[in-house]
Amino acid sequence: MCAKNGMAGRLDGRPALPAPAGWTGQHFSLAFRLSVGFLTIMALGVAAEAAWAFGTGRPGPGVLLAAGATVIGHVAGLGIFVWRAPRRSGRTGRLEPGPVGTTGVRFAYSAWAYYWLTAFLVFTELGALLVILTAAASATVVGWLLVVALAAAVVAIGWFLVTVLRLAPGELTLSPAGVYHRSLTFTHFAPWRDIFDVTSAWVGTPVIVVKAYPSEETRIRRYTSRFGTREMRFMPFMAVRAYWLAADPIIVYHALSFYQARPDLRPELATPGALQRIDNGRAVARQAP
Repeated sequence: MCAKNGMAGRLDGRPALPAPAGWTGQHFSLAFRLSVGFLTIMALGVAAEAAWAFGTGRPGPGVLLAAGATVIGHVAGLGIFVWRAPRRSGRTGRLEPGPVGTTGVRFAYSAWAYYWLTAFLVFTELGALLVILTAAASATVVGWLLVVALAAAVVAIGWFLVTVLRLAPGELTLSPAGVYHRSLTFTHFAPWRDIFDVTSAWVGTPVIVVKAYPSEETRIRRYTSRFGTREMRFMPFMAVRAYWLAADPIIVYHALSFYQARPDLRPELATPGALQRIDNGRAVARQAP
């Protein structure tokens, strides 16, 4: 998929905004696209087999096949969601009290993104537990080694999932004071005076990068130490992957770029005027880097 497809156009009658240059002409990798397509076809095939088993009076195999189709379908669903995320349109931010003491424009994370990720991790945990029980029942040295290794993985994944749900919902908030990002495993605040650029990048998927110098006012809190998402590698820069945003990521990119370049207008981020400007397509980056 070409990143510019579906990005520049709007289906809700609002002005179309240009796609960030860092996303234009980019593609998801062939391996990713083939994997998503293969898993989708496999899920449909297994679901058809489950329906056939139930229809021929074999509920036992039907239940197992239906469970398999559900798991595979959710993995494929997560891939499709990531693939189609840049095509979202129509939703902008909301004016809400900010976590840094001032009201700001809040762009929330997508509930669907949490659903697909949570389902994937829960199914992974259940599958690992099933393998652990099977390996323990074998009572062999290899089986017990597998039990230990998978048990450690189950604990790590469980810790990650609990942290993600505890911090949910994520958000990116633009306030007169600065930009606040609550990700899956960390929170990050950067004051406007430290932000020197807003860029777009393609790191496997579309990413918005807020470049900022670290200072005494910078606030970063990691809830899983260095174990977490790849966005942490950008620090002290702030990185937001497009597929996590419930709003159109192009709108978010332009709003960030616009207010970074217009310090005189940042006070309006605490007022409905900012929402009107963003919603009417008047918060546009002067140049897409």
